[in-house]
Parts: sequence; structure tokens; C-alpha cells
Amino acid sequence: MKLDNQFKQLQNHPENERLQQEIRAKLDGKNVKKPWNLLGSPLGEWSFVLVFVVLASFLLVTSLNDTNQATSDSIKAIYSYKSSGSSDDFRAKPSTNYIGMENVTTDSLLFLFENIDELPSVDPQTKQYTDYQLIVVYENGEQRRFELDDYYLYDVDQDLFYPGFNQLPQAVYYDLRNVHFVKLPIILLPVLILVVTGAVSLFYSRRKIELPRHNQSLYVATAIYVLVMIAVFYYALNIGLLYRPFIFVLILLLGYIMWWPIKRGTTNPTILRVEKLKIIVIVLSVIAFLFWG
Repeated sequence: MKLDNQFKQLQNHPENERLQQEIRAKLDGKNVKKPWNLLGSPLGEWSFVLVFVVLASFLLVTSLNDTNQATSDSIKAIYSYKSSGSSDDFRAKPSTNYIGMENVTTDSLLFLFENIDELPSVDPQTKQYTDYQLIVVYENGEQRRFELDDYYLYDVDQDLFYPGFNQLPQAVYYDLRNVHFVKLPIILLPVLILVVTGAVSLFYSRRKIELPRHNQSLYVATAIYVLVMIAVFYYALNIGLLYRPFIFVLILLLGYIMWWPIKRGTTNPTILRVEKLKIIVIVLSVIAFLFWG
């Protein structure tokens, strides 16, 4: 039965030379001697995945930065994070390598923080929420953390309150709003993935190509994919900002995990080519939203 199916594949795809050799060898009663391929072997595949895991772990560990109180008046850069809730955690990082962080070293913000000590202190009734979290990085490498909203500018390190947006120049608000303007709406990403997946399914339907139904590798890959996505969303919601280089490596790893069960579960060259193209389009789309979204 298996041999009949291989003959059908051979008739539809005569360019599959490896399948031809396997069938001829079986008809001759000989054992097929397959050339050893490191990347195609189980050891090579898991080694490849392990390299990605080690690299991603290294990037995650090296992304952690300490924040110190500044003593120098010379400002090197100002970084901003748009807060989305009322959490008391200060999530901003002194680098645009973190998702959500933007460089806001504009004239209005430079003037504000160069003259921060001249602002009058205020006593807000409540500290409910924060629109923006900012980190001012000085030339000597030291940093100062601030929280800004309509009613106050809060110095996190010195526990001081200054006037907020309502009493600051409008240029401060507009500079922050313009920098954090979303260039690629995230809602477009799942729509794009659905369109690509639907186009591939339509192609298979018109060509009357049947995908392999029983593939244990697909179940393993799906489980790994789901666990990784849960871990990423949990980290982003409860721990801190995601480090772009780490996520970039993780996306490539997930792309390989998507390709792994397909490569192991089919010998149809058309399916292999189409699925490879689909994975490349999805991975590039996610990377585009990661860096420009």
C-alpha cells in the first residue's frame, strides 16, 4: 500500500529523484542506503534548535540593565515608554532595543529635563496612572527615571512631583505622542497570516493536493509553539518589556519549528516548496511588525 502511494507520487512528480531511487531499490529487494546529513538527522535538528535556545537565552540575560541615580547635567539621550495601565511597576528601559521603547531626545524634552530642578514641586492628591515612563541617560552613563501624565511629572528616584502635561509646553506632549504613533497596526498581522494561509489552502484545493494527515512531528511542533507563545505573552504582561534581538531569534526558531514537521511528514516537492514560501512570508511579516509596528 505504501509502495502504491509512492508510485502515485512519482507519477505526479517525476522530478523527485530520491523517491525514484527508493522505489527502484525496493523493487530490487535492496536496502536503501541514505546519505548521512547532519542537519537532516535527529541529532543535527536538535543541535540546531539548541543553538537558537542558547543564543536567545544569552540575549535575554544580557538585556538586563541596572538604573542608577544621575549626578551629571549633560544629557545623552531620553527614552520613553507609553504605559497602558495603572501598574506601579516601572517598565521602561534605557534602549530602543526593547519593544515599546522610543528615543525622544527632542528639543522640548531636552529643555525640560535640563531645567528640571527649576520647576516648582507639586503635591498631587493621588497617583493613579501614568501616560509615559521616561529614562534620562546622562553622558557619564547614569540614569534618572520619570513618570509623566496630565497632572504630574514624577521623579521616581528622588520621589518628587513636578507639574504635568497641563502646565508644560504643548511641544512636550506632541513630541511624545508623535514618536509613539503606531506605524503598522498590529491587527493587520493576524489578517495577513489568515490571507496567506487561505491562499495556500486554495492552491492545494485547486491542484487537488492532499496534505499528510497523520504526522506526530506536527503535534510536537504545535505543543512547543503554544508553550513558547504562552511564555512570551506571560513575560510581556507580568515581567517586563521584550528584548528585540531575543524575539528576533525566537521568531527564527519558531519558523524552523513550523518547517520541521512538514519536512519530516511529506516528500511531495510541491508541498515542500509552498509551505516553505508560506513560512518565509509569515516570518518576514512578524519581523516587519516587530521593528516597524
